[in-house]
Amino acid sequence: MDDRFQDFTPNPEVLGLVPDRAGNDINGLGEAVPRRPTPIMWHDPSIIAHGGIQKWFSQQGNSHGGIKSFGSDGSGPIPLADIAPERPNWSEKECTSLVKEAALARDADLVGITRLDQNWVFEGFEADYQWMVVLAVAMDYEKLSTAPGDLSQDEVKKQYNRGTVAAYKLANWIREQGWDAKPHGGPQSGPVLMIPGAISAGLGELGKHGSMINRQLGSSFRLANVLTNMPLNPDTPDTFGADEFCMSCQLCTNTCPVDAITAAKQTVRGAEKWYVDFDKCILFFVEHNGCAMCLPACPWSRPGVAPRLADKMSRRANG
Repeated sequence: MDDRFQDFTPNPEVLGLVPDRAGNDINGLGEAVPRRPTPIMWHDPSIIAHGGIQKWFSQQGNSHGGIKSFGSDGSGPIPLADIAPERPNWSEKECTSLVKEAALARDADLVGITRLDQNWVFEGFEADYQWMVVLAVAMDYEKLSTAPGDLSQDEVKKQYNRGTVAAYKLANWIREQGWDAKPHGGPQSGPVLMIPGAISAGLGELGKHGSMINRQLGSSFRLANVLTNMPLNPDTPDTFGADEFCMSCQLCTNTCPVDAITAAKQTVRGAEKWYVDFDKCILFFVEHNGCAMCLPACPWSRPGVAPRLADKMSRRANG
């Protein structure tokens, strides 16, 4: 634990906003049967149990004010283009290649494609699309490493907004080709839980800290996505040893100021996975600029380390 926060005591105002139902229960911790995720944070505060805490963060705990909530009310950073009445005669292979090229040309650093699984769609939401194009935008490690503070918070905001703009630009390109496309970027949640889709789209593995680990960027990146019915080919999950590495690494666990990161995987909505204790994390998160201390603590996030670690872990797995 970081010595700076060993005496942390939650703000009484925040404690007074904690709902009766635990966040871990809402997330499905300990549930053996698969189900769709329940909205818990970053949705409309009126529909979530922790809406009061979310409002408090936006108004007081977030030192520079709220991150631009692009798309949270159906609006966006740029208007959505009309869907063209005619489509080019492209094959799935051509569409896949062109959509990836378009994503990278519109400021995404990485892009992957997966078939949309309805089990990723939040309860109470609909997503009538076949495909999910997932975008990753890199964060500046030096700025992120100052977490929790104003500089790291500004960097998180900047990259969330960059990812959202990239998603809207890509969605417009798809719509201009004649297919429907719906963009979304953080921090506000859209209809779909993004991390499972990012894993399926080949953008990395789930880390012990509850965030993605990518073989190039480590955990120093943010996600955005575009849902579409444009005919595409899916990528495959990229397994390169991050999960195995997390089994023995304790850096994020030891860094967490509220001991929210556990040493072992847990069962969540029918799946065994790394899980961060929501009820411990959120109390510190909302008072400390969105925290994020675990991300720069992750050795995969250090500049230049992820590619070398991925190569090392892959060689070990292959004997």
